[in-house]
Amino acid sequence: MDSSRRILRRLRRLSALLAAVLMGLSGTAPGLPAAKKKKPTPTATPTPAPLLKAAGSCLAWVPGKHLILAEVGTTGRAFRVDASTEIGVKVRVGSRLRVLYEESPEGPVARKVLPGPVVQKPTPVPAPAGGGN
Repeated sequence: MDSSRRILRRLRRLSALLAAVLMGLSGTAPGLPAAKKKKPTPTATPTPAPLLKAAGSCLAWVPGKHLILAEVGTTGRAFRVDASTEIGVKVRVGSRLRVLYEESPEGPVARKVLPGPVVQKPTPVPAPAGGGN
C-alpha cells in the first residue's frame, strides 16, 4: 500500500509539472484571457523609398532637363532633372558630382545633386635620414 501511494504521488507531481510546461509553451493559463495581438499602427505618411547613389564626372548638363554622369572608363548615364530636384552645387561640364536618384518608369530621376569627392594630392613622405644602402 505504501509503495502504491509513493507511485501515485510521483505521478501527480509529474502531471502537474507537465501541465505547467504545456501552459508555458502555449502562453496561456486556464481561466485567463488570451493575450491580445498588437496591430501595426498606420503611419500618417508613407516611408519614402531609399534613394540610389551615383557619382562621376558631368558629361552634359541641360538645366531643368537632364544631367549625364559617367565614371572613368564607363559610358554616361542620363538622369532626368525636374522641379523637385535639389541642386546643391554649381553644375558644370567636367565637375565631379554625386547624384541621389530614384528609378521611375521613364528612367532614373535625380532627387539631389551634390558635390562629388575631391581628389586629394598625396602628401610627400620624407626619405629616411642616414642615406640608403
